Order: sequence, then structure tokens, then C-alpha cells
Amino acid sequence: MNRSAPPRRGARLVAALLAVCALAVTGCGGGGDQGGPVTLDLWARSDQAGFMAEIVDAFNSAHDDVQVELTLLPATNFVQKLGVAVASDAGPDLASIDLVYVPFFASSGVLADITERSEALPDTDALSAPHLDQGTYQDRRYALPFTGEASLLFYNKDLFRRAGLDPAQPPRDWEEFTEAARRISDLGEDVHGYHFSGRCGGCNVFTLSPFIWAAGGNVVEGEAGEERPVVGEDPAVTRALELYRTLWHDGLTAPQAAADTGAQALALFGSGRIGMYPTGAFALDEIRGTYPDVDFGVTPIPGPEGGSSSFTGGDDIAITSGSDHQDAAWTFMEWSVRPDVQEMISGLGTVPVHTEVALGPYSERGPEYAALAEALVNGRTIRSVQENALFNASTSPWATMIARGVFGESPDSVDRAVAEAQDAMANILSRG
Repeated sequence: MNRSAPPRRGARLVAALLAVCALAVTGCGGGGDQGGPVTLDLWARSDQAGFMAEIVDAFNSAHDDVQVELTLLPATNFVQKLGVAVASDAGPDLASIDLVYVPFFASSGVLADITERSEALPDTDALSAPHLDQGTYQDRRYALPFTGEASLLFYNKDLFRRAGLDPAQPPRDWEEFTEAARRISDLGEDVHGYHFSGRCGGCNVFTLSPFIWAAGGNVVEGEAGEERPVVGEDPAVTRALELYRTLWHDGLTAPQAAADTGAQALALFGSGRIGMYPTGAFALDEIRGTYPDVDFGVTPIPGPEGGSSSFTGGDDIAITSGSDHQDAAWTFMEWSVRPDVQEMISGLGTVPVHTEVALGPYSERGPEYAALAEALVNGRTIRSVQENALFNASTSPWATMIARGVFGESPDSVDRAVAEAQDAMANILSRG
């Protein structure tokens, strides 16, 4: 493939997407009455319902010549629906895409090349670097940062006090982290030091990967499209799994962890019976609104001897390759990354992807916001064209590795789990 040219859609993409999702897709191309404004279709995931409509309303109020209509799709099949729709020339003009999936779509020809357009932006360097990296494939750009997320360790200050721990001094390394979990668990049967969603691959990409990165390790290496797994080679992966295994087998983790697919975690923390729980910015307003009696703080996810790391999450925004209104669609993208718009967006519960806004007005709201801003700016993501198959899917090698390594009874569970995951990931990537 010519590295300076955008990849083309082909039969392989259509076949791959149809194999995982047999859907009846209706046409969604944007339009407009002759002489009226151009109307664009924007697709986003249903779990963005809390803020996407307000973003679209703000854009529409500020523009007469371009209007955007929002369509929210179920998060569980957004990737398949978008891919099949665009490959069938029935996709939207714009898509807000979980940044972990952007390399896949860029490599598949689903997204329009915006390299020259983006080079003309006045302050691209001020946008989130992980988001920009995810939107770049073979030295061409296919997406811009849009909305942000970042993983942190949330902790219950009341339980810290009851356990004789200083809530102003949360854990800074794994020894302090394990000791805090142990002392909180000693408070009684219904209280546990830690919780994580053990049956959720995507949750643990967001929250376990930072433990590995903070230990100096990695899970995949190389550019997207040429990446290789290292889960079975990097000792930091084994160290992180051994940490989780100790928490589980010593009874320091809530028993629900082994079966939790992500649905129970926030409620368990909100019940006041969990000492520490890793999650993201979305939980701030949820905890305050639903569990106002929980006195909590946030702190970076620590490394074994200090240091910290975070998963930079959120969405990139992209124009689809089949859009007939790419100039108008660029109007929305260019607007969305302006500092004033990013400040408005951040007020809706997301971390701004404009770093000057994140480290400025957003951080000034309080220490939790400042910590999230630092986590986003200094965080990392996983770059892979097979992220779902490798990590997010419930049957992925990553999810299986955690289930077997952490919850397995055999003393060599971790060693076997990482070796099996290495082989399975390599096999997935070899198939393309």
C-alpha cells in the first residue's frame, strides 16, 4: 500500500464486519434542502447520551449553514454498525469513536484522510497526544481528539480513617497500596480494600494496564498494523497479575470481582464498603449525585516502587470516507477542538482534550479535576488494529489471561496465563 495515500475500502472489510454482526443498515447520508443548510449525520455511542446532545445543540446554535443531527447507537455494537454502514455506503458523515478503535477504522478505509486539513489547525500540538496518535495511521491523520477520559484510583476517605490510614496520604507504591487494602479489609466481613471488574476486558484495559505501565512494562509494542504482543515476555505484566492475585487470594478484594462484568463496581463503591476502586472521570458526577454520603478522593494509579500511570481514554472525531459533505463535516471538527468549545464540553462531564484547558480552567475546579487532567495529559493508550479481539472482547486473550491468572487456584496460574495469552494474541495478529 502507498503509505502516503489513504487505505481503500475492500471486500475483506465488508466480510469481516458482516461475519461478526449481521445487521440491516439503513442509509444515513447527510443532506439538505436546496439553498438551505447542509445537514450532517453524526453517530455516537449510547453511553455518550449524557453530553452529546448538548454538544450538537451548541454547534447548531452557532451555525446557520451547517446543522448536525445526532444518532445514538447501542455501545455494544457501535463498531460493527459503523463499519458495515460505511462499507455499504450507508454511513454517517461524522462519527465519535472510542479512541481504541480508531486505528482499526483508519486501517480499514472507513475514515477520510484529514492530514492536510489538520495541518492548518492553529494549535494541534495543544491537543491530547494519545488521542492524536490514535488518529494517525501510516503517517496520515484520520481523526482528531474530541472528548477525554483518564483512569485514576478512587478511594473512600471514611474507610481510610477507620483503618487508621491518613486520607491525605493515599498509596504511592504497591506496598502501601496492598497494606491499605489489608487494613481496610480487616475492618469487617462486609468491607474490602479493593474492587475491580474481573470479567470485563475493556474495564481492565482501562485500569490494569496502568499498573503494568507504571511498573515499566507494556502489553503490545510497535506501530498499529505492525504491533506485536509482549504480555508473555514483559515481567511487568506478571508482576501486575501477581499483585491482583495476592489481593484476591488474601481476601482483600470484594468477592463480586470474579464475576463482575463492570455492572457492579460503581454501586459497590457507592455502598461505602470498598476502600479503593480504579475508574474514570465519568464516576465523579455519578458518585456525587447517586451516593452523596461517600467521602472520596482520587489519586494516580501507583507503580511498584513509586511513579504512576493512567489510561488516556475518550473519543476521537472523524469524517467517514463515504460522506458527501466533507467540507461541512470539517466545520464541526474544527469547531470541536477550539479551546472555548473544549471548555464547554468539559463542563458536561468529560476531560477536555485541549491540554491548556485541561491544565487550566478544568483543573481549577478542584483537586479531583486537576488529577484527571494530569492523568489524561501524561497517560497512554493501546495502539492496535485488533484492539477488540485482543483486549476488549469478553473472550479475548487479555480477559482470559486475567480470569485464569488472578482467580486460578494453581500456583503457576499467572505463568501459564501470560504464556497462553501471548500465543493467542500472536495468532490473532498473524491473521490480520
